[in-house]
Amino acid sequence: MATKSKNNCATFWSIAAIVIATLSIGYCFSHIIDLVNNGVERSSRALTYLARLMRGSV
Repeated sequence: MATKSKNNCATFWSIAAIVIATLSIGYCFSHIIDLVNNGVERSSRALTYLARLMRGSV
C-alpha cells in the first residue's frame, strides 16, 4: 500500500531547494576551479622546495 503525502507544499519546497543548490554550484563553479588550481600550484611549489632542501641545493 503506497502512502501519499497530504502536503504538496513540502514537494514544492524540496524542488525549490534543489534548484537553488544547483544554481549556487553553477554560479560558484569557476571560483571552485580557481581554488583547486591554486591548491595544486601551491602543492607543487612546496614539493619542489622540499626536494631542493633534501638535495641541499637551497
